[in-house]
Amino acid sequence: MGLFISRIVPFLLLAIMPLWAQSSTLFNNTLEALRDTKTVALDGVPLLSGRLLAEFYAQRGNALVWTQPAQIARLQQVVRDSRAEGFDPQDFHAATLRTLSAPEALTTLTPAARIAADLKLSDALLRYVHHTRFGKLEPTEVDPKFNDRDPVPASQLLDDMRGAVDAPDLQHFLATRFQHPFWYTALKNALAQFISPAELADLPPLPTGGKLVKGNRDPRIPLLRERLRVLNGQFITPTALPLPDADLYDAALHAEVVAFQERLGLFPDGIIGPSTLAALNQAGDPVKAEKVRLNLERMRWLFNDLAADYVFVDVANYQAHVVRAGAIAWSTRVIVGAQDSPTPMFRDLMNHVVLNPTWTVPISIQKTMGRVSGHYTVVDRQTGRKFSGGNVSNYKRYRVVQQPGPKNALGRVKFMFPNRHSVYLHDTPNKNLFGRGSRALSHGCVRVQNPLKLAEILLAESGWDRGRIDQVLSGNKTRYVNLQTGLPVLLYYLTAFANDEGKVTFRPDIYGRDQRVTELLAQPVLSARIAFPEATPLLPAAVPAPVDEELDEEPMPDEAPDPNAAPAPSAPPLQAAVQLTQADLQLLRD
Repeated sequence: MGLFISRIVPFLLLAIMPLWAQSSTLFNNTLEALRDTKTVALDGVPLLSGRLLAEFYAQRGNALVWTQPAQIARLQQVVRDSRAEGFDPQDFHAATLRTLSAPEALTTLTPAARIAADLKLSDALLRYVHHTRFGKLEPTEVDPKFNDRDPVPASQLLDDMRGAVDAPDLQHFLATRFQHPFWYTALKNALAQFISPAELADLPPLPTGGKLVKGNRDPRIPLLRERLRVLNGQFITPTALPLPDADLYDAALHAEVVAFQERLGLFPDGIIGPSTLAALNQAGDPVKAEKVRLNLERMRWLFNDLAADYVFVDVANYQAHVVRAGAIAWSTRVIVGAQDSPTPMFRDLMNHVVLNPTWTVPISIQKTMGRVSGHYTVVDRQTGRKFSGGNVSNYKRYRVVQQPGPKNALGRVKFMFPNRHSVYLHDTPNKNLFGRGSRALSHGCVRVQNPLKLAEILLAESGWDRGRIDQVLSGNKTRYVNLQTGLPVLLYYLTAFANDEGKVTFRPDIYGRDQRVTELLAQPVLSARIAFPEATPLLPAAVPAPVDEELDEEPMPDEAPDPNAAPAPSAPPLQAAVQLTQADLQLLRD
């Protein structure tokens, strides 16, 4: 009990020091205490990171930030609009914002309560900049075995928060502070067509009547406008002024109706007839809406500061795409990990390509082998000498390497981005498998249907054309070739994806990962995994790529991680949040 009391005392000061003369000292002491507390709540409102908030206020001279009602109103509007990106406004303290945005709400507070209010507002902003840039959830806590991501940099969060509060227009700054990838924007825009009917519950249905055509005036037009705004994810403040000619079916409204009809597969004539009226009144699919939301969340885990050029592996759709200048330039089919050896989800940097790779037989396969042909080299693990004859199933004693050639399990080329999973892209001699609809067949790595074309595209900047690649492949010498510039590789597991026309494709959840994301999204987040400047990286630095020369090579195995291996380091378990309650106050008085 003593330890618990000592942890809450700094925060109880917020409720028992009543004088403004003490407010500066009180604020300084409170912020200093926040630095050392893993999780904390003020009046039941949890703060995402006490340390980051303390840093934020330190940069501003430990002064109150939220002093203008208009600024709070803009933050409140941003929170309302977060539904359009699949968030629940309660993720950003919507109820607290409503209370504090009321007229004169801040001026009537005691000094202690005023400080607490400012901290809650800053935490709402912190959560918004964190969740929209990096996701609400920490991916390594969702699945420490198959998700990877470095801790979120504190400097980025602080830059976003500082930029927002200093900008003339907070909403505009937050909406434009970074460029979303096209695939995120497409899915976000498509969310509106699946919005849950619960979010339309406060709106009356659009009454039946004659057809509505552009140019008509009709008392139903304002209801039509409001319903379309909600369906499009636009949330208008109750105090918004009515539009002039609000009952006129004008050109702008007509364009919205046409877009709505196109999204739902209706004939896009802009006429509100029986079919469109029924769709407007019954719009929404909660199951699909939730599927879109959880995939928007997954997308946010890996897209921060993404360059315009990258390789995008769409695991659940068995496709790989080369993206140039922010658009898909080339695509190919792939084979991904089977259900018992799934391909992980992470982002890394491709730095070299291997032509004529060797293949180290994975232990899981070596266990089933006996004697091997001359196409394999057997190495004694203890002495490092080559071994001939005998049973190679003794994997503790022997390592088995398949030499380069057309029958090599990795084919003639592989694409390297060193990672803890030993996962990479590579060729395969089994081309017939690419004809299957479901291609979750590998041991975790990604097999590429047209690897030579991929190599030609990626090595062009390094001075390699197809003729030079084919010349190396005509022999059996292993060769490493560096990419001139490292290229991001994103391995995404997405069970919903939208094209640029807003058509959403839902994919089978082959690895059974959706349910956990759904469950965690419905829960409050008490802390975040944030890297401060002095923090030590949790993952080792990437291994430098070898030089461009002919070498023998021992590649990483085409195998999922050892199921018995320890999970990757992740954030420590959450501590109980510190709460300010009347019971705590009474405890100290007693």
